[in-house]
Amino acid sequence: MQEFDIRATGEDIKVSQLSGGNQQKVVLARELAGEPDLIVAMQPTRGLDVGATSAVHSRLLAERDRGAAILYISTELEEVMAMSDRIAVIYRGEFVAILDAQTATVEEIGLLMAGGTRRG
Repeated sequence: MQEFDIRATGEDIKVSQLSGGNQQKVVLARELAGEPDLIVAMQPTRGLDVGATSAVHSRLLAERDRGAAILYISTELEEVMAMSDRIAVIYRGEFVAILDAQTATVEEIGLLMAGGTRRG
């Protein structure tokens, strides 16, 4: 509970009685406990406050630094850009581009997401 900053009235409380943010932290703690080689993170910060979002990002980046591969899926483009090394853009069920997150722009990704083509 301390390592993941899970806030509860006691250690014997049921997960269902925790706030949504603390429930997400419990799931994250459980999934990362086994030091997985692959992590699929689908909307991992949805509904979290700024502090909890930062904590989730830090934990996932630490797992990346440990050597885990992370597939990060989010509707928040800025979050995807901040968390990614590479960004795969899918349009109508097909990969249309894989971009370097350090050089990709919101405009370029948005164009590809809408069915446009890469410039240059």
